Amino acid sequence: MSTKQFIKSEILRQLEVKIHELSIAIKSAEESRDADSKSSVGDKHETSRAKIQTEIDQLSKQLDNSKKQKNDLLGIDIAQKHNSAKVGSLIETNKGVYFISIGWGQVHVNAHKYFVISTASPIGQILHSKKKGDSFRFRNLNFIITQIS
Repeated sequence: MSTKQFIKSEILRQLEVKIHELSIAIKSAEESRDADSKSSVGDKHETSRAKIQTEIDQLSKQLDNSKKQKNDLLGIDIAQKHNSAKVGSLIETNKGVYFISIGWGQVHVNAHKYFVISTASPIGQILHSKKKGDSFRFRNLNFIITQIS
């Protein structure tokens, strides 16, 4: 398995956990809301139900976003080799290794740290279309691209 495959698999694993946990939280909140409707009366009841419904709506948005991220990640062809930085590229720099896919943050795979970023992120915008040997400045640090795959 290539490094990109390991990274993609780890992100997918983490997304599956997040999706599962959000689904459980939504179900629990729905049960709480429904139980509250059977035992409460008056304004206090309506306020409580509204708060729970707001929580359900928030959790549902997070769940939808996580599912979208999963679909976006599944759609990335990591087998393709790249000469310039783009979605699906693994970019090695003197300051760290970046995988352009979805905005996820740090991932640790095989005792190495990778930054999983999207092209919409500030550093993703800078990296986009850069080539091996290119240099750039980001947050007062000088970066040199040493490898792209």
